[in-house]
Amino acid sequence: MTNQQPVPYRAESDPAWNTVAAGTAHVILHPAEKSPEVIVVSGPCPRCTHETVHTEPLVSYAGALGTSGLLGRLLHRRAVEAGSREVEVICACRATHPEAGEHQGCGASWVLHVEWSDQ
Repeated sequence: MTNQQPVPYRAESDPAWNTVAAGTAHVILHPAEKSPEVIVVSGPCPRCTHETVHTEPLVSYAGALGTSGLLGRLLHRRAVEAGSREVEVICACRATHPEAGEHQGCGASWVLHVEWSDQ
C-alpha cells in the first residue's frame, strides 16, 4: 500500500479535467428535467478524487422578483426552456488540503456542458 501525499490547495483548471469529469459526474436537474431551475453536479473531483457537489441556479432573477408578476413569470419561463449551460464546477470537497487556509476543496475547477429539453 502506498502512502499518498495530500493534494495541496491550488486555484487552477486543466482542460483534461473537463473530459475526466464528463465521464464521472452525476448531473441532476431540479425540480424536473423538462423544466429545471437548478443543476446539481456531484461526483469525484478530477484533481483530488474526493467527492464534491456543486449547485448551479438557472432561475436567479425570477426567484428574486417572484413568479407572480409578469416579468418574473417571463424570466422564469426563459430560464427553464430547452437549452444548455456551461457549468463551472469548483471542488468543494470536505477533505483537508494543505495551504487551503479558509478555502474549502482543493481549488480545482472544470467545466461541464449540460443540456436539457422541454420534451
